[in-house]
Amino acid sequence: MRFLWAFIIRLFILLALYQCCRLLFFAFNYSHFEYENWQTLLYAMWGSLRFDLSALMYLNIPFLFMMLLPFPFRFQAWYQKTALWIFFIANSIGIAANIADIGYFPYILRRTNAAFFLEFKNDTGLLSTFQNFVFSHWYLWLIAIALIAILYVINKRLPLPKRESYQKRNYVFDIVALPFAVLLWLGFARGSFVPSNRPINISYAGDYASRPASVSLVVNTPFSVMMTLGNIKIPDYHFFENDEAAAKIYNPIQHYTKRDVPKKNVVVIIVESLSKEFIASLNTDMANYEGFTPFVDTLVFHSLTFKNTLANSKRSIEGLPAVVASIPSLSEAYVLTPYATNRINSLASVLNKYGYHTSFFHGAHHGSMGFTAFMKMAGFQQTFSKEDFGNDKFYDGTWGIWDEEFLQYWNKKLSSFPQPFCSVLFTVSSHHPFALPNAYKNSFKKGFLDIHPSIQYTDQALRKFFESASKEPWYKNTIFVLTADHAASFAHYPQYNNNVGVFSVPVVFFTPDSSLHGFENKTVQQQDIFPSIIDYLGIGDTITAFGKSVFMVNQNPFVVNYFAGTFQVFNDEFLLQYDGQKPIALYRYRTDRLLQENLLNQMPEKVDEMMLRLKAYLQQYAHRVRDNKMLP
Repeated sequence: MRFLWAFIIRLFILLALYQCCRLLFFAFNYSHFEYENWQTLLYAMWGSLRFDLSALMYLNIPFLFMMLLPFPFRFQAWYQKTALWIFFIANSIGIAANIADIGYFPYILRRTNAAFFLEFKNDTGLLSTFQNFVFSHWYLWLIAIALIAILYVINKRLPLPKRESYQKRNYVFDIVALPFAVLLWLGFARGSFVPSNRPINISYAGDYASRPASVSLVVNTPFSVMMTLGNIKIPDYHFFENDEAAAKIYNPIQHYTKRDVPKKNVVVIIVESLSKEFIASLNTDMANYEGFTPFVDTLVFHSLTFKNTLANSKRSIEGLPAVVASIPSLSEAYVLTPYATNRINSLASVLNKYGYHTSFFHGAHHGSMGFTAFMKMAGFQQTFSKEDFGNDKFYDGTWGIWDEEFLQYWNKKLSSFPQPFCSVLFTVSSHHPFALPNAYKNSFKKGFLDIHPSIQYTDQALRKFFESASKEPWYKNTIFVLTADHAASFAHYPQYNNNVGVFSVPVVFFTPDSSLHGFENKTVQQQDIFPSIIDYLGIGDTITAFGKSVFMVNQNPFVVNYFAGTFQVFNDEFLLQYDGQKPIALYRYRTDRLLQENLLNQMPEKVDEMMLRLKAYLQQYAHRVRDNKMLP
């Protein structure tokens, strides 16, 4: 029993250290939680104890096992020293993970989970990326070292029980105490001592969070990782009796009528972290506004774009499938699930049938983020990366080839392809650490955020690309689509620092002959791009897409994304939030841009209407993916 008390004392110390990490997490990321007051913060910290205890139970299984064995060798100096080192190392890793997430949270807006390791497992540039993260967040590692040093001192000054002899009664006493200790461990690890209750998971944190984003304040990083290990999958939804009933409410199978129009080339540009917030032409209603994309503004004025344009996710690995294949990533990225090898349709798989040459360009290392593998699965005939560019003189040292040079390389390759072609390019230079080529170190205004000079650099690279492309014979016979993989991780204006703003990205359709132009008052998403291009090209085909063509007269927009454990559903007027168990908020997001007035209890019919469609959407997606029925 004395060994159990020795662990309990250490447990209280670890809980205090975890709360210290949580307060630091809150302080360093305050801009994402500025709506919190001291009452909601304290309530989140109170609820967090369940999740901290659960994580600590799992982290300390080896130490507990060594201490609870009812044998006298527990009193040997070598044995106790080994046990204490195991305790120290395991909990140092837990503290370091919590501190590291302080710096990583702004990029993904949730706690790191097991998907992180799948996402980067084949990334040959991971070491340099990690080194850059460590150097740019050096102050966090100093904090981590300080907290680990505190743990070390406390661990050393709290010796384990000593005894010179071990008699029979001690065996009996320890054996009797063992079931008690096991039950205690089970209760804390499960988050509940009630046998009928399910073990806690991340979604339980919603009970203590004032808003979906605040779930990250309640949970901790070790818990988030452990609860998702081996659990990157798509839930099996059964809201309707069968899939045919769900399809009557929401059906992703879409039929497009063949039209006799000339075959046009398709060029899709996905700009890393290009938030709608950065683009002046899309923020004309904001006072005292400053933009950072002069070329994109020029493009917008000569293109077709929309009032409300939203990403479907917060990660690049989720944004790419949304753009090229209209595939959602809800509770987890589609490409990280066991179903990633399913047969799917995409821009490439459809256009390949009609004689198009299809290609994908990404200036990062081959295999970075798993993009190349996914695009091959999606049917793209050729992929090009840093290695194909073949000149490390223009390597940024972290992610890939600088945008300016890689875009010019892309232009030359496009001119060598047979027409018609479809090509997708993903930029890299506006990614953290937001470095600039030496020639441009002082060429751009500093702005309000670290990303602003990098965005200006990429904007200039786009201008130079279009200048070069306009001289090529294929240019005039091309439709260009400009969007982002996701919004930037940081926002300056409060309108973009909420559950709508963090998904606000541009979706722009440009044709050199200006046949597409105007600014329409529609709600549009990344998942609309694939069906829109098929519709625009006049290709008579049937596709599976979870977006709709923007060229449809009665589009009836329905946008779904997933944020901090919460499903978000948008139509042209309302945003509904659903935590997986119940609706939690309804906003008129167009007029209530700061999401201050929750209309959930005032408009039950609207809630029911949107929930019915969401449930059909979730069941259709889940069953088509799980049953490998993503092809029409």
